[in-house]
Amino acid sequence: MSDSTAPAAGRRAGQRSTGRLLGLTAAASCQVLVGIPAMIVGTNAMAARSDGLGALLTALLWLLYAVGLFALLARLAGAEAGCSAALCVLLLSALGCWIGSAAWEDLVLRERGRTVRAVVMAERLDTGSRGDRTWYYELTERNGLPVPGPELVSDTDRFTVGRTVTVIEDPTGKLSPRTPDGADPTSDLLGVGGVAAACLAAVGRTAYRAHRGHGRATPRPRARDGAPPRDQEQRLRDALRARNVDRRGYIRLSPRDYPGLTPEHVTRIAHEEGLRVETFWNRGSWRFGERVVQEPEPGPEYRT
Repeated sequence: MSDSTAPAAGRRAGQRSTGRLLGLTAAASCQVLVGIPAMIVGTNAMAARSDGLGALLTALLWLLYAVGLFALLARLAGAEAGCSAALCVLLLSALGCWIGSAAWEDLVLRERGRTVRAVVMAERLDTGSRGDRTWYYELTERNGLPVPGPELVSDTDRFTVGRTVTVIEDPTGKLSPRTPDGADPTSDLLGVGGVAAACLAAVGRTAYRAHRGHGRATPRPRARDGAPPRDQEQRLRDALRARNVDRRGYIRLSPRDYPGLTPEHVTRIAHEEGLRVETFWNRGSWRFGERVVQEPEPGPEYRT
């Protein structure tokens, strides 16, 4: 490869590497942006099923999401760094789905719910093991019929027995009634957005580290002129086969012409070509011949 074409080839290789990096980063980001809402909708929709098929489909959905994350991020930054990043994004996604479940119920209740005036018929207090307190209120409509669904839940003692309150009830009876201000999904949606932003930040950080080479496998060493060691190995073989010997019968070569080859490479190639390499008193050169002063032993004396 000539001096003029080597930089151009290096630039093209760098452009291909950057394009691949950007493509994988975009794919992982889209996976997060599409995956988290899909997981929220899918998980809650499957949870509404009464049979065991819902749990199986939910597990399958999470498995597909996790496999996609691990595959993309492992290709982006290598197996170790990519899997660590994928695990972080997966845990954040699970947190986002947990927050999004409350928002999902609020949205569903606002979509199909019915606003009614109800009377508080009974109140009970439940104290948890950690000292947290939850109040449950049994509601009845003005016509005497109980409000569909479970009891109204509150973390504060908001109502008294006999008080009339405005609530949004679920006609199907699957969701507990809530007050209009309690069915506001804004804060939960902001929480999901924050989790999604954290996932995107993790993907971006992984891509940045991959770009700087911290999360990728060590590249194959290259010579200062851009030629890979395989090309240098072939050039060394050609030079040895040419048998251009000096007046003492040695083939003298400069290690500076083959910076990508290790001493072990040179020793192996010399033996394969039926030659031996001299290891000392060579004034910084490699000297090859059928007979040399000392058998080659890989060590510091090989290095220039």
